[in-house]
Amino acid sequence: MARFRCFLALALLASLSGCSLLDGSPTPSPTPSSPSPFPSAVAGLGSRVQEVSAATFQSPSKNIVCDLTTTTVRCDILEKQWSAPPQPEDCQLDWGNGMFLQDGKADFTCAGDTLAGSATETLEYGEAVRAGTIRCDSTPRSVTCEDEKSGHGFALARATYDLF
Repeated sequence: MARFRCFLALALLASLSGCSLLDGSPTPSPTPSSPSPFPSAVAGLGSRVQEVSAATFQSPSKNIVCDLTTTTVRCDILEKQWSAPPQPEDCQLDWGNGMFLQDGKADFTCAGDTLAGSATETLEYGEAVRAGTIRCDSTPRSVTCEDEKSGHGFALARATYDLF
């Protein structure tokens, strides 16, 4: 029994290291199921970061859709479990169905349209995209967009949100 466990442990180590126990030939590395939606993504600090001038993307869950340029980003959320703060008097349109970041300041959207259905790419978990000083990161917890110059931004998720 101990010999069998040792064999299993060696087999597991071999498969993890990309080697074969049987003939010494290397085991082929798995290929990604799809290429990055932002073709020249490079490794960043834990995220793959793509530099762009503009992008319209969605989260992998398709619940958050964002439009990013070098001066602003707007993200709409389709389903949420939270409520936005009270609608300001000067907003005569739909309030709080997303967030935006412009001129280093983040706030809720006041919009008469939606970004739903406009995404041309998916920003996979662990990837990020940057236009100018605005960077958006996709994680299983949220889509977070920050103006790296001001440090202000937002995190948007089904369960919660954050303005900073």
